[in-house]
Amino acid sequence: MQYQRKVQILISLIVILSLTLLGTFIFNPEARLMRQATGVLVDSNKLKTITKIEIQQPQMPPLSFLKRTGQWYAVRDGKEYPVKNDRIEDFLKPYGKPHLLPQQASSVQAHERLGLGPNAASRVTLWSDGTEKPVLDIWFGSMDATGKEIYFRFADTDTVQSVEDNFSSYIQSSPQSWYDLRLFPQTGNQGIKPELVQRISWSDESKGSFSLSRSGPSSWNGSGGKLEGKELDSKKIDSFLQDLVSASGDDFTDPVSDDTVQRRKATITAELGDGRTKRLIILSDPEHQSHWATVSDTPYTYRLSQWLYNKLVKESDYFIKTDK
Repeated sequence: MQYQRKVQILISLIVILSLTLLGTFIFNPEARLMRQATGVLVDSNKLKTITKIEIQQPQMPPLSFLKRTGQWYAVRDGKEYPVKNDRIEDFLKPYGKPHLLPQQASSVQAHERLGLGPNAASRVTLWSDGTEKPVLDIWFGSMDATGKEIYFRFADTDTVQSVEDNFSSYIQSSPQSWYDLRLFPQTGNQGIKPELVQRISWSDESKGSFSLSRSGPSSWNGSGGKLEGKELDSKKIDSFLQDLVSASGDDFTDPVSDDTVQRRKATITAELGDGRTKRLIILSDPEHQSHWATVSDTPYTYRLSQWLYNKLVKESDYFIKTDK
């Protein structure tokens, strides 16, 4: 009898404790607000359908991106330029992940204080194909006091919330950081690898031409310029080929004419083992150290840095092996 009474008391205590914990969770205002504040900015299924993105920073031209046949393009001055697909994907991912989204203010009067005024906030708008209204229209403001969260509000409400900041580094980045500025693709049908190059030639209107031809996996012969009968430095050639296939411009630009006497023209031609030929034409304005490039596989014109120009436009004696 005494044993049964102890068991009943124990069961009663367990029930009371369970109800107390449950009541605390349900009726505690802080716990309830925390539960209500958890959510996503965009449903992950809708995020997969996004085909247009616009990012607007204060006092800056908007960044616009369109998705066509699986590839993202930036729209600039009515023209489309390729962008890095993986960067767009990284930018979109946080919108579909669960976050704590606590409410910070509920009136328009708080917008200026939290960086959400019309002259301070940045706006991100996402669209899907065939929809008149955006899937997401959101304004981002200042960082909170910890520097870890950013204030935001949806365009259709004055309510201000905060979220862990996985957004501002993308929103505030330059247009060039989005562009795919590689002169030669390294994957796909148009890909080029250093080991594929069998012959590389330089032609310069003012300095003549020369070429290097592969005679083995790591040995080369030269012709033209100062290369006749000279031993070549295979390490320098390998380094140049790596620089060539990984070269990226600084920006896209409008086509540049070569019909002025100030422009210097250099052509680099790579013949590949699979029968393809890649041709890089570089126009230069030596006085202003300005350089522009076109590539045989793309319709784009790239602006090149002086550093990259020096890497690519070589004279023949650079590749001659020295005793050092």
